[in-house]
Amino acid sequence: MAVLIEDSDVDQFSRARVGSTLDEKWNLESLLGVGGMAAVYSARHRNGARAAVKVLHPHLSRHPEVRERFRREGYAANRVEHPGAVKVLDDHVILDGPDAGTAYLVMELLDGESLQDRLERGPSIGEKEFLKIAASVLDVLQAAHARGVIHRDLKPENLFFVKDDGTMAAGAHVKVLDFGLARIQEGQAITSYGLALGTPSFMAPEQAAGRLDEIDGRTDLFALAATGFRLRTGLRIHEGANAVDLVRKMATLPAPRIRSIAADVSEPFARVVDRALEFRRENRYESAEAMRSDVERAIGELDSGSSAPTRVLSPSEIAVMDGPPTIEISARDLEPSQARVEPGRSGRRRSVLPWVALVLLGGIGAKLWFDARPSGGGPAPASSASARPAPAPASSELAASGGSEASVSANVAPQTPPIPPSLPSVPPVSPSASHHAAPSKTGPGAVPKLPRKRRAPHK
Repeated sequence: MAVLIEDSDVDQFSRARVGSTLDEKWNLESLLGVGGMAAVYSARHRNGARAAVKVLHPHLSRHPEVRERFRREGYAANRVEHPGAVKVLDDHVILDGPDAGTAYLVMELLDGESLQDRLERGPSIGEKEFLKIAASVLDVLQAAHARGVIHRDLKPENLFFVKDDGTMAAGAHVKVLDFGLARIQEGQAITSYGLALGTPSFMAPEQAAGRLDEIDGRTDLFALAATGFRLRTGLRIHEGANAVDLVRKMATLPAPRIRSIAADVSEPFARVVDRALEFRRENRYESAEAMRSDVERAIGELDSGSSAPTRVLSPSEIAVMDGPPTIEISARDLEPSQARVEPGRSGRRRSVLPWVALVLLGGIGAKLWFDARPSGGGPAPASSASARPAPAPASSELAASGGSEASVSANVAPQTPPIPPSLPSVPPVSPSASHHAAPSKTGPGAVPKLPRKRRAPHK
């Protein structure tokens, strides 16, 4: 079995592998990067071919489900069939030797830098430049979503600028990397090893809450907009004390409007970012194609000067993007947040006013009944026509009327028989009760009845 190591030793272990030979055929020449699940090396095959080799961390390779999901990255990426998706050439699990059990992928080797690298070295990326990057990414996502592939981990580290003719031109080709968490729809997804999968700062609410059945293309659109939000404001959508706290906030709190954080953001940029960051999926762009169309419209508006120029943040002004990497949060970690908040721009709490109104109406009904009783003598026989109480208004009627006294009176008055002159009149209800009236039901089996009509004594 592969050697098990702690998370804190992953980087050191990955660096120590440089110069070694993997699976007796791949010489790991240099370390290109280390992520939450794997390390990527520039490698040379024993036949002289060069490629990028992505090796799953040893402490994760011991989990068969994680290993299988890692291998699925190749199937997901190659299913996209778009030049903007990195190609996976091979996958393998080492069967014996010191690296037995280790899974790795062989991918095309790219020359360039990630968006994360670009942000760290500068110069800064302005609104129009990011929108052009977003348009390229959305073209890849459109192809991926059309084939049932949802990326689920879009972030600056996974957007790569490929050099054209050895230089980083302004219009460098953008590649989408790391389909390791990609979900293949049509029932082909691997059983989730954790509950919330992804990078917390870029998770859509449905993804952070672990509602796998709600994850679709709009989840990727949220992550892309979250990247734009981060680049433009220098801040994350939400901040948390730790990864679990951040995941809870992403699952339950709507994203702030970008201009409430940075007032100088242009209207076209804010329109695109805010819509893609909507808490409810149905309020976001319905597809990558629809978002790309609006992005191109926003670029045109910025080119025409219809929006005031905006200040560009320097690299030092953008908060360090080194946060929690791609993670897995278990159901146990999220137990305190099991109460699901109804999606929306703001959470709602149920009001206690209807219950207060029910109690008040019960008291009013009882008072009316006692006031209407004769002052002396036993009860007089009631006629069959007047002995039936007026039916209480239906709950749906009261819900529609807001529980006002006028609505209750309108529902009851037409069925209330006239009171003969010999009986005391019913005292009028105080006007102040109009703020508290509610359905006549005070609880199951406790419906107050209207006063019965009495016959006048025979002479």
